[in-house]
Amino acid sequence: MSGSLAFQANAYDPELHKKIQPLSPQASLKTMELEDGYKMELAAAEPMIEEPVLFTYDGNGRLYVAEMLTYMQDVDGSGKFNKVSRIKRLEDKNNDGVFDSFTIFADNLLLPRMITTLEDGKILVRETNTLDLLLIEDTNDDGIADKKTTIYQGGPRGGNLEHQPSGLIYNLDNWMYVTYTDKRYKYVDGKVIAQEIAYGGGQWGLAHDDLGTQYYSGAGAQNPAYNFQFPAVYSQIEVSGEQAKGFREVFPLDTTPDVQGGLKMLRKDNTLNHFTGNGGQSIYYGELFDDMYGDYIIPEPVGNLVRRAKRVRKDGYTVLTHPYQTAKSEFIRSTDANFRPVWSDNAPDGSLMILDMYRGIIQEGNWTKKGSYLREVIDLYGFDKVIGGGRLYRVTKEGVKLGKQPKMYSETPAQLVKHLSHKNRWWRLEAQKLIVISGDKNVIPALKKMALDDTNPMGQIHALWTMEGLGVVDTEIIQKLFSAENTKVRISAIRLSEQLVTKGDKGIEQLWLEQAKSKNVEIAQQTVLSAYATSSSMQKPILKFATGNHGNKKGMQAIAQSMINLVALNEKRKKLAEGNKELAAAMIQGEKGFKSLCADCHGKDGTGTKAGEMLIAPSFVNNPRIVGNKTLLTNLVLHGLQGPIEGKTYLGGMMQSLASNGDTYVANVLTYIRNEFGNKASLITPDEVAKIKSLSSDRTAIWTLEELTQAFNTPLERKKEWKITTNFDVHPKNNIAKLTDSQLGKWPHFSAMNKRQPGQAITLELPAKAAITEVNLNSEGQLANYSRSYTIEFSLDGNKWQTVIKNKTATDNDRNQTLGQVAKFIKITNQIGGNKQWKINDLSLTGRYLD
Repeated sequence: MSGSLAFQANAYDPELHKKIQPLSPQASLKTMELEDGYKMELAAAEPMIEEPVLFTYDGNGRLYVAEMLTYMQDVDGSGKFNKVSRIKRLEDKNNDGVFDSFTIFADNLLLPRMITTLEDGKILVRETNTLDLLLIEDTNDDGIADKKTTIYQGGPRGGNLEHQPSGLIYNLDNWMYVTYTDKRYKYVDGKVIAQEIAYGGGQWGLAHDDLGTQYYSGAGAQNPAYNFQFPAVYSQIEVSGEQAKGFREVFPLDTTPDVQGGLKMLRKDNTLNHFTGNGGQSIYYGELFDDMYGDYIIPEPVGNLVRRAKRVRKDGYTVLTHPYQTAKSEFIRSTDANFRPVWSDNAPDGSLMILDMYRGIIQEGNWTKKGSYLREVIDLYGFDKVIGGGRLYRVTKEGVKLGKQPKMYSETPAQLVKHLSHKNRWWRLEAQKLIVISGDKNVIPALKKMALDDTNPMGQIHALWTMEGLGVVDTEIIQKLFSAENTKVRISAIRLSEQLVTKGDKGIEQLWLEQAKSKNVEIAQQTVLSAYATSSSMQKPILKFATGNHGNKKGMQAIAQSMINLVALNEKRKKLAEGNKELAAAMIQGEKGFKSLCADCHGKDGTGTKAGEMLIAPSFVNNPRIVGNKTLLTNLVLHGLQGPIEGKTYLGGMMQSLASNGDTYVANVLTYIRNEFGNKASLITPDEVAKIKSLSSDRTAIWTLEELTQAFNTPLERKKEWKITTNFDVHPKNNIAKLTDSQLGKWPHFSAMNKRQPGQAITLELPAKAAITEVNLNSEGQLANYSRSYTIEFSLDGNKWQTVIKNKTATDNDRNQTLGQVAKFIKITNQIGGNKQWKINDLSLTGRYLD
């Protein structure tokens, strides 16, 4: 990589080495700078928490912390899948803001990456490499789980551990949302159900606002926030300018040597210039700090900082701004190179909590392999030596009194109802969750009264959704709230009324039509979203009225275009399925895989994602590697790619291997990109991926484009040493020599003497064994004379043959993909007779000799 070469030119910096040495928690605290009078206090540190990656509070304010004890314990990530990780439960028994005791609630886990608390002593957990969900329970109240049940079977999940789902965040609508996969989950009657939704993206962490709209982030895409305009159930809807100009630029306090993208990610003073490790985001809805209420919090562990962004909602869409941009500062930043903020959330006491994984290496081992930019930096300065740490900080202000600790597990559902109007969103949502889990419908009368009469609009909203969680969507209440003064209450009522429309309530659809005429753009927008989500018969008139009043508003324009695109996509899928069903199935699954993992860097339209003036990754449009050699493309994806591409460098620096996602995933995604973005090429099957993988199983290094081209996309030379025979008479003038003269025009050409017959065979003996990726038969211009169907067989000895291609729909110019299989002898056999001779302009092979 170009960055690697530039780094080698720099001498070892002893001052930088000093900065990388680990500090005590108190010493590290002294390196922190915070804006606006805020400060950080230590709430927990190693050994109480070690290698922490996420946390969540239960109904009594106890903290569950996931520890990935095997994450990057050395530079190669050795033993990362050993099942020794755990979840701890921390308690602050004297209510002084510092956790003073803990238990190992669950151990022998494989890199736990999601936790949601349920009833007292019960949590839902997802480990790495699986889509299963575990119900882990403490049945004897000793703080240590003694029962573990697979409550939901999702099957194995492949992919690098950095690119697997995160979240399981309980949302306003009583569903739990995750990243990467287009599924959401619900805990009902002691079971977990799953439901597909229109969108599932993001990477590590998932935030949601007070109306349940998700905020995704993608570290690979260097994008700290996206798809945050409307709830993900309605699809991916983005608005131009939703991040203020310069929003992705970051301002660390000190040098950032360990950035995966290399020197192009650094300023001249060696500080990180853009987001690159962002994740673990949240929105502050605590009761202590009015100036922070509703702000978006996004940790950036590579830059040793935490961003606080303002969310400005106007004209029906949200814009994120950076309040410290002019000052070139951040909300929290540190000179401690081991400060690695990876998670954030509101606390029950009203404060903001920041989780610090405190370690040297933050990037997973796929990006620290020998020869990479990161590996050189890690080896030079000893980043791999700082392991086993972990700190939890409370963000507060001097003199601020923390809120009380909850005791919800000792409260009845009726007592929990009052918390639904609490100013702190944590209390509202936790109370809602526990009431819904209880299934106690005796609280319905109280909830109805709150939904109609509570002075806090958020209390009304939570009352509505709590009733929904208990199975009650009251038509009369919904209709009354269609006239509510508060916009958020009306939006919630419209969303909930979707359930009535799906049950055939035509009266609600008529009311939607009236809502679509609203002068309030937010109300009109929600009506359009609901109409399309339910496939309402009133879709078109609702859209017409809504756009009639608000067609010049960015949010409405984005919704209208997204809904039109969604209808077109569904129609496209339907037509595709009516044709080639195998291709259709691969395209549908491939699109999901592409959008969940690849689109962040390559762009949802395949043109590459911009970060500043550079692309993060190459475009797929008019890209010869996408539609060309299957073996090259598949090897690229299986083993990764680094270095310049045709002299051009990209901000992403290196593409990771996708092999661990599985053969079917790889095949579907490759088929999708080969037939989308204006491309058209043959599908790639899981069997082909498996074959290619088996033939390169000894490969451990990441490819460069030059290596890939030499190995898989180079014409096989030494043609004068090729020995060619046929089992049929050949035209004396258009003889065998014409087969390999590399003349592609209609003249000269090779020709049989007589008409095409089934069984006519051309046999080629190579001077040495070769790994052959393509057998290319060019008969362009020979419209009546090319073979309409043929087979290709490979052999090592000329006696034992294996059929590698059955081309039943041959064209006059076929590049037959033979996937790098090894042969010394090749036989091409015509399968269908014809009235004309068999003519071939040129026979060529792609691959490399092995001897």
